[in-house]
Amino acid sequence: MINIVGLGPGSKEAITLGALEALKAADLVLLRTIKHPTVKFLKEYDIKYETYDETYDSKDSFKEVYNEIALDVLEKAKTFNNVAYAVPGHPLVAEKSVANLIKLCKENGMEYKIIPSVSFIDAIFESLEIDPAEGFKLVDAFDIDKQLLDKRSKLIVSQVYNKFIASQVKLTLMEYYSDDTKIYFIRAAGIKGRRV
Repeated sequence: MINIVGLGPGSKEAITLGALEALKAADLVLLRTIKHPTVKFLKEYDIKYETYDETYDSKDSFKEVYNEIALDVLEKAKTFNNVAYAVPGHPLVAEKSVANLIKLCKENGMEYKIIPSVSFIDAIFESLEIDPAEGFKLVDAFDIDKQLLDKRSKLIVSQVYNKFIASQVKLTLMEYYSDDTKIYFIRAAGIKGRRV
């Protein structure tokens, strides 16, 4: 059994009780990355874990990293009865490794369960005080050039984590939007004391 657990966007309040209980009950806890603020809370609960941070250094692309992680989680679930694979945010929001893992679980008859926490999208809505019912589109920065953008709704671009990607996103957005279009750069959404 694999519990695919969300860690929330980073504050202690954003991880659900269900997620915390799943992590405590697991025979093996695997984190996609240790580079997430919620990890310090796991230490408070004496939750032991392994991470996949080294996998990022050993592969040439994120696609390879996420495929490798999914394969490894599946293999470890064949040995341990109750594996928890934990990712930042909500497991089903912008998490390629989770999509890969779910696909592998279905192909291999491995039981899995999604255990959500607050997503970074929820934190963004809170930070900007906007209602998602007004419409929005979530786009991965890596795929923005393949997307049909709609000026009638809000656009959230995720995974803009370095200057090169930011530059590529800017060039794409300039094709659709006027120069006076208001944009917000949001970092550490949902983490109290961190500036948006």
